[in-house]
Amino acid sequence: MEFLPVVRVVKSVALFFLFIPILLSAQGRADGDSFLLKKHGAHYVFTADINGSAEATVLLESGIHAMLVDSSFVASSGAFPDLKLLPVEGEKMNLAGRLCRITHKADGVVKISDHTSYRGEVYVLAGFSKGYDLAVPVQNLFNDLDDGSRIARLILENNSLQMMSRASMQDMKEKYSRHEMNTETYLGMPAVRTKLSIACDGRMRVLDGNFNIDFGNPELMFLMHQHDDVQKFFNENKDIELRPARNQRGEKIGQLIIAERCQLCDFEFVNAVIAITEKLPRFTTAGNIGLKFFKPLDAIFDFDADSLFLRSLQSF
Repeated sequence: MEFLPVVRVVKSVALFFLFIPILLSAQGRADGDSFLLKKHGAHYVFTADINGSAEATVLLESGIHAMLVDSSFVASSGAFPDLKLLPVEGEKMNLAGRLCRITHKADGVVKISDHTSYRGEVYVLAGFSKGYDLAVPVQNLFNDLDDGSRIARLILENNSLQMMSRASMQDMKEKYSRHEMNTETYLGMPAVRTKLSIACDGRMRVLDGNFNIDFGNPELMFLMHQHDDVQKFFNENKDIELRPARNQRGEKIGQLIIAERCQLCDFEFVNAVIAITEKLPRFTTAGNIGLKFFKPLDAIFDFDADSLFLRSLQSF
């Protein structure tokens, strides 16, 4: 198998201004909202007006199945007057090793901005806030001006999340490669079936699997140690060097591969770090695709039609 041309991130003023007419054109047809993303540690946040009554800092996610709201924000903002919050006893949520107590649950609609709504479960968590007020799964955002479509365009290079209409997406999709998404995963989180090709020591190996799309993963890829396909892959490729992965305190938290080249969804990355983790034992996919994958790409997620459309920013 030959690798495709290497995807590289191009950072220039000219590229930034190239995005402006593209986004404005899509927005004009969609009448959908745009959100300016801001880096927050290894993640991204944006500012939103919740139910038209309280400004909030929102963490953009895809690796969660419900809106998560800090209990202090619920109490102080008054932003959820019509949401029937039911008290919960003895339940906790594991957020990457951090346990937060669930105080209330609800199921309903929350306005994120003028024309965008969240629909689904809401969990109120004690001690959740870490510089943001709530977290929202992108797959549960609806464009209220397009019959509630769930089509989101993500351009991390431009710090932009754009809610698109189906007409806008149909006009543009021929310029992108299409990849089929699914929710055959733990808690129904979005995933894509594809081949992960890894080149180490001049040799190429292929792992064919189903991979979560996880905006909470700052890396290119986390492989799930417990998955049968991952175990088989390493049993068949015992010569791959597995290095220890450590946290900021120097504690070993897993393993990693440094690949000379890595191909994923037909896009290639050089000197790619692929982590192997045992910290997510309930996940049923072979791995999680993270933000470093999307950084050099223009991505359109059509959650209604289970379609992911991708193109390199070099194509602009």
